[in-house]
Amino acid sequence: MPYIFKNNSCFYWVQIGFCLTTILFSLVAFKQDDLFHKLAEQAQQQLGSFHGMEPESAKIKRCEIAISDEGFLRYRKFYLNGKQEYYSFNLSRLRSIDYYGNSNIGNLVIYTVEDDVIVQTYNDKAGNVDSMSVKLNLTIKAIEPENLDRIQQDLFELKRLIER
Repeated sequence: MPYIFKNNSCFYWVQIGFCLTTILFSLVAFKQDDLFHKLAEQAQQQLGSFHGMEPESAKIKRCEIAISDEGFLRYRKFYLNGKQEYYSFNLSRLRSIDYYGNSNIGNLVIYTVEDDVIVQTYNDKAGNVDSMSVKLNLTIKAIEPENLDRIQQDLFELKRLIER
């Protein structure tokens, strides 16, 4: 019989070490999940507060922007005629972010690595469409450069956390 089983104290120390290591990794993972959730909420709130309706806003009833705990950024537009447009991509596929406009109104363009943005339409008179895109456009109103920087930093930090 091996020595470790003759002297049970060594075996117990190995078990205790294993348990402590498991608990430590669980706490680190929980802390990262909590950080991810807080950053996702912050970025979602920022995007939602600065999002403005497009020039055709008379046709749009409402819009929703959400960032899930799995790292998906989802954007949905609901039109008065019942049509819906839905865009979604995982932030792990985020490549770059550009802003075209001024502090009054502009267009935030979020680019992905490839055709990673899912684009779907529902209840469209021309027919429902499922396609892919390399970018997501959001109309932004009344935003200062520091707010744009914060949104960009948060989205790239979320990407970094996903890739861990």
